[in-house]
Amino acid sequence: MQSYHTFKGPDGDFNYINWGGSGPLAHFAHATGFCAGTYTPIAEKLCHRLRVLGMDDRGHGRTTAEADPRNLKNWNVFAEDQEQFFKHLREPVIAIGHSRGAVASLLLAIKRPDMIRALILIDPTILPFSWMWWWYLAKKTGFARRVPIAARAARRNPFWPDTETILNTYRTKHPFRSWGRGFLEGYIADGTTPSNNGGIRLSCTPEWESRCFSVCSHDIWRYIPQIRQPTLVIYGAASDTFLAPAVKRFQAKAPHAVIRRFDRTSHFVPMERPDDTVEAIFTFLQEKGLLSGDGALE
Repeated sequence: MQSYHTFKGPDGDFNYINWGGSGPLAHFAHATGFCAGTYTPIAEKLCHRLRVLGMDDRGHGRTTAEADPRNLKNWNVFAEDQEQFFKHLREPVIAIGHSRGAVASLLLAIKRPDMIRALILIDPTILPFSWMWWWYLAKKTGFARRVPIAARAARRNPFWPDTETILNTYRTKHPFRSWGRGFLEGYIADGTTPSNNGGIRLSCTPEWESRCFSVCSHDIWRYIPQIRQPTLVIYGAASDTFLAPAVKRFQAKAPHAVIRRFDRTSHFVPMERPDDTVEAIFTFLQEKGLLSGDGALE
């Protein structure tokens, strides 16, 4: 059964979930705008052969560490927060991450390879190399905040009268319509907090979510060839985030990585294909000698 805990970082408190389980220790890093609790349905499946934890990043979920959009310059801070958390855990982990969470885990794997035994990137936010110069200029000029995903996040309504209302509304909207049971419920349960004016509000403010999108890493490709850990990349064929040119370049720059494509699947791979995702992870870890048939370390 999952339990909630607090890790005290250098500049505030970080909430994390322990979903339990047995076997090697794994950490599931969430995407921008969501929280660890969003991934409870897939974490519970992973617990059959792994011990699974998930930390709410700053500005997300139940974490209360400082999250001033004016101070957010890049995604390095999320990797640094993971580093502090993993120090607290005192043992290397299998780092699983979705979207921005995957990139943060990748950055930490390069900085502190001793902390990460294997890297599992689920539809990582890695733009095609040909976009990098344009994206760098967009960030330097401030245009990045005007790109559609950042602009939409900035306009998001953070206030809702109650849980039932937001659930009923979100169920009808993209991308939540394609999510499996329990994911949206987990997002709302752990990603909202009581509002001062009554009702509830999203824990991740529109300003913070928009800023996270607008400072997306533009130099990530220089790190890909430095990956030394066993690496699995899972992506959706219909993803609008990890596009075909990025897939091809990733494989060329990290030829040891195992790449798995899921057809008829969007960026939200864990929510749309949880069983297939878990099977791919277990198969990969077993093939790499990190998981035996009974879930124990080799």
